[in-house]
Amino acid sequence: MDAIVLKSFIPEIFLSLALLLQLMFNAQLVNNLRLNFPLIDKEVFWQTFFILFCVLILLYNLEITTYFSTFLFVNDESSRLIKISFLLSALLVLFVILRSFALQNLNFFEYFSIFLLSILSLLLLVSSCDLISTYLVIEMQALCFYILASFRRNSAFSTEAGLKYFIAGSFISGIFLLGASLIYGSLGTLNFNNLSLLLSFSLHNELIYIKMFSIIGILLITITLLFKIAAAPFHFWAPDVYEGAPLSSTIIFSILPKLVIFSFFIKWLCIISSLFYSINSFFIIIGICSVFVGTFFALTQKRMKRLVIYSSIAQIGFLVAGLETGSVNGFTSIFFFFIIYIISSFFIWNHIKFFFNF
Repeated sequence: MDAIVLKSFIPEIFLSLALLLQLMFNAQLVNNLRLNFPLIDKEVFWQTFFILFCVLILLYNLEITTYFSTFLFVNDESSRLIKISFLLSALLVLFVILRSFALQNLNFFEYFSIFLLSILSLLLLVSSCDLISTYLVIEMQALCFYILASFRRNSAFSTEAGLKYFIAGSFISGIFLLGASLIYGSLGTLNFNNLSLLLSFSLHNELIYIKMFSIIGILLITITLLFKIAAAPFHFWAPDVYEGAPLSSTIIFSILPKLVIFSFFIKWLCIISSLFYSINSFFIIIGICSVFVGTFFALTQKRMKRLVIYSSIAQIGFLVAGLETGSVNGFTSIFFFFIIYIISSFFIWNHIKFFFNF
């Protein structure tokens, strides 16, 4: 393989190797009887912080634009900026995760390793440029989140949350594969560059069935992405999973993956731009539905954690409605809104746990 291609993926390669070394080192450190778990937690936290900071520095100095293995993954300037923004938010949230981790007495060093693995999968999702690679990295991220949701071994609520998340995630993975199979059956490719080229041709008359199956496949994949960001009416899993999961896991679920998934969403809409106006009204309906469901259900909640969860669903509605424009101004507004969303979520989750009993 070309050395330039490998250099463009140095941050992901470094993160993978650092994750492996962290697991091996901490497995030996735990067996040291002179140390105890609270010290191990702080040690692993600073290890994780140092690894993420090194990845951030590598991304900041990366100036290579290239693709990997027939455009399965593509690194360009936009993906690099999104990765930097994502890692900055991850470093910011990491301190809140440590404090909530200590409050609930979760003394397992594996937690931070699984957290790093989910970070790796989300970084790869930003560079993904094929539905095959997209499915693989989404499943890797989902498997990490299933474990994080059920990390409190002695809690029936945490176990139930992990099981619900696993069942709902398995169902939506089938929906994604069905949509990908319809697109492959009608167009013969799953690569984003090829899809963009093929969809640029007008599909009329004898090709109307190809257009119909393509639109159905695009809608199914779009529904999968809406499920991942917990937009109504695909939010049915989020309140129970977020509430039953440990507080540190809930913070991860509600903040970190949404920036990456929305950036992938925008890439996906650019690929299907020729058919976008066939489904653009779908986004405004989902956005309005999310705002109303998140707002009115939040008013009936008696637990503060569920209130914050439903309010995040309402905020997602504004972001989904912004996708309906399909314009650069609309996408810019989405990222501007996301900066406010991440900062406000950080302060809410940082302070709310000290005043309310979750």
